[in-house]
Amino acid sequence: MRGMLRTVWALSIATLVFACGSSHLGDDDIDTTGAKLLLDPPSVELTILNGAAVKQGYTATLETATGATYDVTDDVVFYIDSAFGTFAGPVVQVSTAGKTRVTGTFRDVFGEAQLLARVKSVRVDPALPANTPELFDNPEDVARAPNVVYPPDGVVMPRNLGDFETHWTDPTNDIFEVSLKTTYADVRVYVPGNNGNPAAGPRPSFTEFQASEWISAVGVEPSVAYQVRGVQAANPTVVGAGTPRMVTLSNETMEGGLYYWAAASTNNVYGIYRHDMSKPGQPAEEYMTTNQTSGRCVACHVLSKDGSKMAITYDGGNGQGAMVDIATQVAAPAVTTWNFGTFSPDGSRLVTVFNGVITVRNAADQAPIINVPASAYASHPDLSPDGARLVYILASNGGSDWSFTGGRVVVRSYDPITNAFGPETPLVADGTNNFYPSWSPDGEWILFNKAGAGTSSYNNGNASLWVVKADGSQPAIQLSVANIGLGLTNSWGRWAPFEQSIGLGAEKLYWITVSSKRDFGVRLVGAQRPQIWMTPFFPGRAGQGLDPSVPAFRLPFQGIESNNHIAQWTERVVPIK
Repeated sequence: MRGMLRTVWALSIATLVFACGSSHLGDDDIDTTGAKLLLDPPSVELTILNGAAVKQGYTATLETATGATYDVTDDVVFYIDSAFGTFAGPVVQVSTAGKTRVTGTFRDVFGEAQLLARVKSVRVDPALPANTPELFDNPEDVARAPNVVYPPDGVVMPRNLGDFETHWTDPTNDIFEVSLKTTYADVRVYVPGNNGNPAAGPRPSFTEFQASEWISAVGVEPSVAYQVRGVQAANPTVVGAGTPRMVTLSNETMEGGLYYWAAASTNNVYGIYRHDMSKPGQPAEEYMTTNQTSGRCVACHVLSKDGSKMAITYDGGNGQGAMVDIATQVAAPAVTTWNFGTFSPDGSRLVTVFNGVITVRNAADQAPIINVPASAYASHPDLSPDGARLVYILASNGGSDWSFTGGRVVVRSYDPITNAFGPETPLVADGTNNFYPSWSPDGEWILFNKAGAGTSSYNNGNASLWVVKADGSQPAIQLSVANIGLGLTNSWGRWAPFEQSIGLGAEKLYWITVSSKRDFGVRLVGAQRPQIWMTPFFPGRAGQGLDPSVPAFRLPFQGIESNNHIAQWTERVVPIK
C-alpha cells in the first residue's frame, strides 16, 4: 500500500476484499428503483481474543419502493476494508482491531453496516504463574515505575514493523507487564525480566511483541501506546507504573527490500543478507554469504532499482567486481576492479570508481563506456532517481577510494544518451570531510556523512548524518535528533525507496537507514557493534531549516551478534528461483 492510508470510514474499491454469491433470485424483473439494501446485523462489535480471528455472518434483504422484501444474501457482493479482514460468501473473518463498515451491493443498490473489532490478548511467560495478570490489579505508584530505555520517546515507525521491542531497568520489581494499547486494542505480555546486559543497570529487561500481536493491535490507528508496569513478587500490593509512551505510525505499510553486509557473526558466516520489509516477523535471510561463495567474502554491493541486479566486490577494498542475477544468485565472472557503484534507473548502466576515477559502464558486462571528467580525486558516486544527475565526492587527500580527507560534495548533470556531463557544482565544501552522498527518492535532497577536518572517511567514529538541498538553495542541515551525538559511527546513510506520510494532514516523509554503533537498550551496551537503525526524514521540516529527523529505532530482523553495515535499498525483493 503506497498511497495514503484510508480513514476507517472511507471505501476504496481498489483495496477492498469482496466475495460474490451466485444468482438465486428468481424474478429478474424486480424494480430496484428507490429500493433499499438492508444488511443484518446493521451494527456489530466483535472481540478478537489472543489472536484468534473471529467470523461474522451477514444476511441481505432488498426492500423495494412498494414495501416488498426479498432475501438476496446469495446475490450480494460483500466488501470490507482489506486492512481488517476478508469475506468468504456472506461471512467475514476479522483479525485486526478498529472501526470500519461492511458494504453490500445488489445490482445498483448499496447497503452498509457498521463493524467494530476489539483486540484483547494476554500472553504469560511460561516461567510465571498462570495468575500473574491478577497481580497487576492493585493500586499504581509512579515512584516504583520501571525505567524505559528503548524505544526512545517520540519515535515514529512503519505500521507494519512487527517484532516491536521494549527495554527497561528496575531496581525494585521482578515481574513485568508490557502492553500495547489503542482505542480498540489491549495487548499484554507478562515476563520475569532480568534478561538484559547487566551493564545497562539494575534488573535490565527486554521483551518483544510478536509480529501478529503488533499488527492486530495497531490496526489502522495513527499511533499506539506502550507501557511497562512492574510488581515485586514477594509483595505485589503496589504496581509500579509510569506514563505510557506513544509510537507514531506511518499512514502506509512499509515496502521495499533491504540488502546489507553482516560481518563477524557468531556462526562465522559473512556476507550479504536481505529482508523484505512487507513481511514483518521474518528474520533476514542469507543471500550471498560465505556459505554460497565457497568462503569468498562479499562486502560492498549496490542494487538496481527494480531489485533484479546486484553489483558486488569481493575480498574488501580494490577487490574484483561482479554482476549478480538476483533471481538465480548467479554471479558473472569478475572482469574488472572497482570499489563503489550506482545503477542507472533502468539498470542498464553501472557507475563505479577506482583509484579516484569514476567510470560509466555497461551493466551487462561491466565494459567501460566513459570516464567522468573530475577536477580532483573522486569517489562515492550516486546517480539521481531520474538518472540525469550525478553526485560524488572530490577529496583533497585521496589516499584510497574509501579513505580520504577533505571531501567536498559536488553535483553535475549527466546525459545518459550522449554521455555528456555538465559542470561540477559544489554543494558542501566547508573544510570538513564529507562522504557517502545519496539521493532522496524525489531527487530533491542529498543525504551525506560529515566528520571533522583531517579525519578519514573510513569507519569514522564521529561520522554524522546531514542533508543538503540538491539544487544548493539552502545550507546543509544536521539530523541531530537521529544522530544523538558523536562517537557512534553513524555511517552509510541510505534512503528507502517510497514516499510515506503520518497523521491526518499526511505530512510527507522518507525513511533513512544508517549503520550505527550506538547502544541498543539493554541488549547492546558499550559493545560498539554496528547495527542498522532507521529514522524518518521530513522534507517539509528540512525546507524550513529545521531538524528533519526524530529518534531512530533498530530494525528488528537483523542479527544482534553480527556487525551490520552498508544497507542498500531496492523497490522489491526478487524471489530466488
